[in-house]
Amino acid sequence: MKPNETKKTDLLNTMLLGAREEEDVHANEVNVTALSRVLNALPYALELQAPPPALKQRILSALRDDEASDKSTSQDARKGEFASEPPVQLWKSWASTQAPADLLIQRKEVGAWEQTGVAGVEVKQLFVDQARNYVTMLVRMAPGASYPSHRHGGFEECYVLEGDLAVGDTVLFSGDYQRAEGGSVHGLQSTQNGCLLFIVSSQYDELLA
Repeated sequence: MKPNETKKTDLLNTMLLGAREEEDVHANEVNVTALSRVLNALPYALELQAPPPALKQRILSALRDDEASDKSTSQDARKGEFASEPPVQLWKSWASTQAPADLLIQRKEVGAWEQTGVAGVEVKQLFVDQARNYVTMLVRMAPGASYPSHRHGGFEECYVLEGDLAVGDTVLFSGDYQRAEGGSVHGLQSTQNGCLLFIVSSQYDELLA
């Protein structure tokens, strides 16, 4: 084939290829347009179907599960709040703050009253005997307050400085003293008018209620 004829052939092929590409692009545009029309019309061509009978129950069950989950999360949050409250037997975590000395004196303005996990009952640390796990403390109970039943991990001594303290059927008043041996059980203790107590107690007491 002559050079001029080859050039003509190449030019013709190029023109035909370009024409086919234009046709392909146009065809694609036409196809996309037609497909879009079909998709838009498709929902109107479908027949309405009744939902399965169990679908409603499945939806309601899922909603109940979500509500139960929300309730559980709320309860966990409330537990977290309760966990942040001070423990009932706060003195179990006390450690000695005084250096060893032959004579220890603590002025009344020293130290702070701490709230316990029992409403109306607060305590003030005087001394912690870490070797024997005993604490010496003041306990202040507001009028109408009560302290739950507990088993003594060791002996307990209680001297009523002010007010009244009911221990079962026995009521102690200012100046009265009681001692409980280790392993014994104290029932609910309460006060009518409030009281201030001087107590020596084991850090191993166990709450029963």
